Amino acid sequence: MEPEQKERLAALLAGEKVAVLVTQGKQWPTATMQAFAETPELDLIFIMNDNSEKLQNLLKHPYVTVYVDARERGKIETFEISRVLIQGVASEVARGGPEWEAFKTVLLNKCPFEAPFFKYPTLKMMRVRPSRLSYAGADRVNFRTEF
Repeated sequence: MEPEQKERLAALLAGEKVAVLVTQGKQWPTATMQAFAETPELDLIFIMNDNSEKLQNLLKHPYVTVYVDARERGKIETFEISRVLIQGVASEVARGGPEWEAFKTVLLNKCPFEAPFFKYPTLKMMRVRPSRLSYAGADRVNFRTEF
């Protein structure tokens, strides 16, 4: 990915607090709106309860799609909306380890409203490492890349 492309993607992700996380269930895909944060490497961090359908899907089928858009800042009638579709592989972050604490800080800096969930021992954290993405800018600058 070229530096300008990474800047565009990072700006879009930084400006949004929720994404649509699409997981594959036994029969049907499941799409849920989730708070998220991104790392400087553009990994995406999500938290969820251990008995949630999306977590069970991720554990069985770690290949996911994440959709983020800036529709509230775009022109819907002309589809001038910055957006990205990210496909990647999810993995669980071990609770209590150094990554957990680092990613917790990243998530709470962006989404402080998620803080109450960290008191639950059933909380799980998942990292999505992008494998490929498709970006479309409100200014009609588009790109695709694979990692």
